[in-house]
This record gives sequence, C-alpha cells and structure tokens, in this order.
Amino acid sequence: MKRVTTLAAITTAAVLALSACGGEKQPGAAAPAPSETKSMLSSPLGDAVQLAALTRESTTKAKSSKVSMEAASGGQTMTVTGQGLYDGDNSKFSMSMDSDGKKMDILFVDKALYFKLDAADKAEMKTDKEYVKISADGQDPMSQLLGKMMSKAVKDSDPSRTLEQVAKAGKIKNADQVQLNGELTNHYVIDIEVEKAIALVVGEAGVPLPPEAQKQIDAKLKGKNVTIPTELWLNADNLPLQVTMDQTAFMKALGAPGEGSSKATIKYTDWGTPITVTAPPADQVGDLAEIMKKAGGR
Repeated sequence: MKRVTTLAAITTAAVLALSACGGEKQPGAAAPAPSETKSMLSSPLGDAVQLAALTRESTTKAKSSKVSMEAASGGQTMTVTGQGLYDGDNSKFSMSMDSDGKKMDILFVDKALYFKLDAADKAEMKTDKEYVKISADGQDPMSQLLGKMMSKAVKDSDPSRTLEQVAKAGKIKNADQVQLNGELTNHYVIDIEVEKAIALVVGEAGVPLPPEAQKQIDAKLKGKNVTIPTELWLNADNLPLQVTMDQTAFMKALGAPGEGSSKATIKYTDWGTPITVTAPPADQVGDLAEIMKKAGGR
C-alpha cells in the first residue's frame, strides 16, 4: 500500500497546487490571443478588487501558458513544469512533478487525471498499465475523496484565481514598477490573511475540514494575525509573470517542525500559445478501483 498512499498524497498536492493558482472562466467572454505589440505599462493599482478584475480579463483572453513552480518546506522540495489551457470545463494541462526524487507525470484532459506509473508503482500496484486514471465522477474511494476537490480546482485553473483570493483575503501593501528578466513590470507586495484564505479554499472546494482539525487550526491561529506575504509581477498586458508566496509564519504557527522556510515561486511564460494535451491510449490506462483492490491485498 506504500505506493498507493504515495499516489494519493501526490494527487492531493497536485490538486491543491492547481487550486492555489486557479480562477474561473468568464461566461461568454471572447478569447483572442494577447496582442503582439505590447501596450505601454500602465500605473500599478492600489485596489485589490480592481487588480483581480483586470487580471481575470487578461487571462481569459490569453487562455493558455507554460508554468513552472519551485517549492520548499521543512527540508523537502518540489518542482513542477507544465503547460495549461484555462478554459472552464474544457481546461486541460500536463505537468511533470519531482518531489524529493519521486517523479510523476500528470495529465488532465476530458475531466480526468492521468498519472504515469514507474516500474516501482507497477510492481506495488500489480499492474502492467502505463497510466492510472482518476475521474471526477469515479465510484472508487480515491475518486470519491478527490473528485469534488479536483473538479473545483480544474474549473478554477486560470491563474487569476490567485488575484481573486487576494481581493477577498488580502491587502496590497506596496506597488511599484520593476524589471523582471529584462521586462518592465508592475510589482505588487501583498499580505494574505491566513484565516480568511483557509475559509475561502475550504468553502469553495466543497470539502469541509473535519471538525476536530478545524478546531485545532483555529486554536493555533487565534490572535496571531498570521499572513502569507505574497509578491506578484504583471506585464503590460496585465498577465502574471511570477508569483511568490512565503508560508513560513503560517507553517510555524501550525507547529511545523524545523527552522527552515516554506516558500513557493510560480512562473508563467508563453501566454496565448497553443496547448496540446491528449489522453493516453485506452489500452495503456488502468482502472483505479481494480488496481487499489489488488494493491490492498498486500
């Protein structure tokens, strides 16, 4: 069951990572690619609600990008590279994850997640299939556990989701114009209130925390006014180029061991480029419920 447990943990991490960067498609919005000729960089905004609306409009038009993420917490690291199409129910993405040497390739297409299995996975799960599938409407325990969370995360996969959370749970502390990789950008320094952010994520995912877990979190955060310092860089088309989040204070407030930091950096490139993600051949995909039954017998 070790590999099944690992698969479940990485599935959850992938879904939460996607959810943290996501947003919802505007119904009926047009979707032209960004203009090749960049407009003059406008002055940065001071209002988080206006900033969220502006970024939502821009990402809705661009629809797609390449993305990379580097995260480190408690001595553990995770890197992600991939590409995504942010188009509501038609969203799709592919990503390669490396979590302290455990590598996994993930596809999301046609409302289902596909995980590529390595040799150790196949041996532990007693399968010769190259992929395992998790469907949002699947009847097996793992699909039922993650289905709502996955559906919400993918529906909200537009990176402007970060700005929506800022508008509801954060405040802009400072805004200026700086160079990022040779490009002039609007740079925002933001504080996100942890308790409000947790309530938003849990409420919108439709998967409430167990009462005892929620009680423990509330007790540890009470009266501490913990925030997640966040920085955002937008280009002249109001598209995000980079987002950084420092969750060190949050993790320490929860009692996480160690003295290290907990930080993540997400980078977006190639906005508006075509994205091709296709499902694996059916004969290479294993049924998750059957695989888990076999693995559970060990």
